[in-house]
Amino acid sequence: MLRYIKAALAPNIEPELPPAYYQQVQKRKLSFASSSDVSIADFDPLSITAFELAEMLNAQVITSVEIVEAYLHQIEQHNRRGRQLRALISVAPKHELLRQARKLDDERARGKRRGPLHGIPIVVKDNIMTDANLGMDTTVGSYAFVGCIPKKNAIVVDRLIRRGMIVMGKSNLTEFCGLKNPAMPPGWSAVGGQCQSPYVARHIAKKKLHWELSAPGGSSTGSAVSVASGFSTLAIGTDTIGSLITPANRAGLYALKPTVGEVPMDGIFTLSRTFDSAGGMAKSAKDLVALMDALMLPTSKETGTKTQSTCFRIKEDWGNLRVGFTEPTIWQSWRKSGRINADAERFMLQKYEMVVQSLIEMGVDVVYPVELPAQSSLNLDGKNSFEPIVYHEFKECLTDFIRQFKITKVHSLAEIINFNLEHPELTLPPTCPNQNDLMAALQSGLLREQVTAARQHLQTAGGREGLDFLFSQLQLDVVIAPGDAALSSLAAAAGYPTAACPLSALKLNGQPFGLTLASPPNTEHLLLHFLTAYEATFPPRALPLPLSCVPLQDPNPEPLPDKPIIDLILHEWDTRRFSCSADALADWLNARWRKSGYELSAETICEVLRSNGRIAFRGLGDDAEGAFAR
Repeated sequence: MLRYIKAALAPNIEPELPPAYYQQVQKRKLSFASSSDVSIADFDPLSITAFELAEMLNAQVITSVEIVEAYLHQIEQHNRRGRQLRALISVAPKHELLRQARKLDDERARGKRRGPLHGIPIVVKDNIMTDANLGMDTTVGSYAFVGCIPKKNAIVVDRLIRRGMIVMGKSNLTEFCGLKNPAMPPGWSAVGGQCQSPYVARHIAKKKLHWELSAPGGSSTGSAVSVASGFSTLAIGTDTIGSLITPANRAGLYALKPTVGEVPMDGIFTLSRTFDSAGGMAKSAKDLVALMDALMLPTSKETGTKTQSTCFRIKEDWGNLRVGFTEPTIWQSWRKSGRINADAERFMLQKYEMVVQSLIEMGVDVVYPVELPAQSSLNLDGKNSFEPIVYHEFKECLTDFIRQFKITKVHSLAEIINFNLEHPELTLPPTCPNQNDLMAALQSGLLREQVTAARQHLQTAGGREGLDFLFSQLQLDVVIAPGDAALSSLAAAAGYPTAACPLSALKLNGQPFGLTLASPPNTEHLLLHFLTAYEATFPPRALPLPLSCVPLQDPNPEPLPDKPIIDLILHEWDTRRFSCSADALADWLNARWRKSGYELSAETICEVLRSNGRIAFRGLGDDAEGAFAR
């Protein structure tokens, strides 16, 4: 039965790849613990899980230093260059990463393990503060925070480090978690550029590769893409209204947003105290169990007493879980966007219903179909009820975030807006030419009564009259819907935990799609129970093509800087007198950008100039033109 289920649900994707690639994928579930002849060549960052890395470390066939070097190589190849996925805004200095890895290797050699993820790399979203000693800024994607120095790590970062994880980098995000411009593309920030999914179309038209459905979704985009692209095996993101769950679904990942308030948000930029929570992403449900333990359990330093090391368990049997599946035709956002055709939609529905029927046949306690309240039920008087709460709470959240910097060049929302106006070539390019959301938040003067009414309406519509009704009336442990359905919004309104679960991938382009889960408050263990049982029952998640095998649109891509900056470099070069000296232009531009913290090397500027047909040289002074004239 299980063999049939796995064959029926396996992603039906047919990329043009050699058979050896599929053989490697099939071997990825093998245990390394029983083998003494495993070599580093068997370590594929694109597919390997944290659980498998931990087995290799325990079997002493690999070290954390080797793991870090492998991930650094993958990042160097495809973050800013190669596929230019732009999943990471910054990467910790190599010497610091190797120092941490060697320390953790030494601890392991002495028999000390801080936890199941000891020596495993992780990335954190770039709205989460990291101490200057880690060598990375905390920018929220904005140049207004480049070069600013936090007072200390966010609490969640300390938790990860104390349990032995290595923070590799800070992931890209939708700038200000999406609250800058309503038309801003998901996954774009001024500092990080446009994050792209590693799952892309393979459609050739007019001898050119067309990349379809590469938008990776929500504001925690970089965290999801980092894991899916093999830049790290684990990631931390934050979620307001699906901004962690959506990108996880589109990257074929397991993810969990805990009940609001369960994870300390000190040192984290948030849009709203009512809705925001930090959560984890992983390639495996087993990895996610260990990660959520580390994220949610206080350390002994926090409590002053010895604390429990684990809270959640891996449960590969279905036990007594009672699960409700919603009617799948509520998968509206894909249909409305016009991004999929009728065949793709049928394929998605077929995979969804196959899971339901398979679980019923296995004897799992399933209720199907369950009617999910419409997303419109969350509106009050026909208006979006989330918006007034976010606008009202955002200013206070931003003020608290800025206070946690030791050194900062902006001190208020008004100063951030002015900073953007002073540096439009950096902060307001054609991709995001205005900052309407920031302006609206600044001018928001809602009465407290209006905000309270909106908050109460959401808690009632999402909780008491929404999900609570399903949980109590149908006695459900977990409610499940298609990945892009309204379930994330309903759960966010009520403050309830949500999770993402990979389902399959579209045949036309390999884009993953998944399931969204919700459960009552403080029942994260039920979501993790479903995810670990699901992983043990159904096929492995869909993998992207190996990053180096997909042809690039431009065979010689210019990785840095982004186009608006290139246009500015060329304009200044053509309209001012720099005597063929790239160094002179670099000095002039960097002086102009000094307050922003943005800087380009003379070597990069020279490369930009030469690749665009200009005659430029390094190391020439002001008299260079005269020297050439002679």
